[in-house]
Amino acid sequence: MKTYHQVKNWIWQSEAFPNFVFKKLELEHIYYRFGQLNMIEKFISSDDTKALFIDMLSNEAIATSAIEGEILQRSSVHSSINKILRLGLDEDYGSTVQSDAIVEITIDAKQNANEPLSKQRLCGWHKALFPMGQSGLRKIRVGEYRTGKEDMKIVSGAWEKEKLHYIAPPSILVEELMSNFLIWLNSKNEKNIFYKASIAHLWFVLIHPFDDGNGRIARAITDFVLASGNMINANFYSISTVIHNRRKQYYTVLDSVCKQIDLDISLWMEWFIFMLEASIDEALVKLESIQKKAKFWDKHRDTKLNERQKKVINKMLLALPNHFEGGMRVQKYTGITKTTRITASRDLADLVEKAIMKKIGNGRGVYYELVFS
Repeated sequence: MKTYHQVKNWIWQSEAFPNFVFKKLELEHIYYRFGQLNMIEKFISSDDTKALFIDMLSNEAIATSAIEGEILQRSSVHSSINKILRLGLDEDYGSTVQSDAIVEITIDAKQNANEPLSKQRLCGWHKALFPMGQSGLRKIRVGEYRTGKEDMKIVSGAWEKEKLHYIAPPSILVEELMSNFLIWLNSKNEKNIFYKASIAHLWFVLIHPFDDGNGRIARAITDFVLASGNMINANFYSISTVIHNRRKQYYTVLDSVCKQIDLDISLWMEWFIFMLEASIDEALVKLESIQKKAKFWDKHRDTKLNERQKKVINKMLLALPNHFEGGMRVQKYTGITKTTRITASRDLADLVEKAIMKKIGNGRGVYYELVFS
């Protein structure tokens, strides 16, 4: 009879770990989608390129933090991007330590992918995430691999009703496991960049080398590997946004794969490729929205507008490719611009007269939408 300690519950307990096995996938569709985005990049304007870059970088920073329960304001993320990249944007609402950190890590991963990913660099990312040496109220080791004797457990649910998802390798093994991982990551061993990015993400998550922040760093590693392939501008798509929108699926797949003692990670590979394709689809939709916004402002570049009107229009344009929910109403206008109902009604009537907005409905049901034709 096997004792408790002899029972192998987790993938890393396999004697062959990390020699993963998986079924080869049909990848023509993902190459096609990347090719589409690559082709479009050659024909869009520099302003559209810059707008897409800022938008996708913002989405990436916000989403990768949100997955871990940390909510960043888009305004502070924009400010961090503006400051770190020295873009000289007029609107600057003030960055935060948190937004600066995740933006710096994301930019480093995407734009410096030709430099090796070392332990020092990974630990630098970790220090940036936790500058105060704490995760919430809990003190953690920062910029160093974990060393505690207690099991690194991945759990969810309320206290005393927790569900155990995974127990990572003991800390005594982390140094060796990470050394092997980084040797593999920095060598030209896997020609297919999609396979390599998928394996890198999973392998790092399975080791779980830090006390906290492993998910955010795993997603940065994914960006790093994909950017190193030089297939496409890495600033044009966001992996974290797709994971955030499908995080229940993400954790379900990880739960299943981390118990695969036979090292079969086919389920993870299939889901990862699906996720990549979804990220390109979202980038194409976002690019269409950016071009639609650019055409809108080009059409009205000589139209005289006050600052209140510009602020409301930009707020509505942010909703693209969707309609601004509920349309623009007088009450919403007053809330956004901090003005009176009389002024809001006058501004909206002026926008209708200038064919920038159209009035829909009657009485209390009146609302306004932007005109794009």
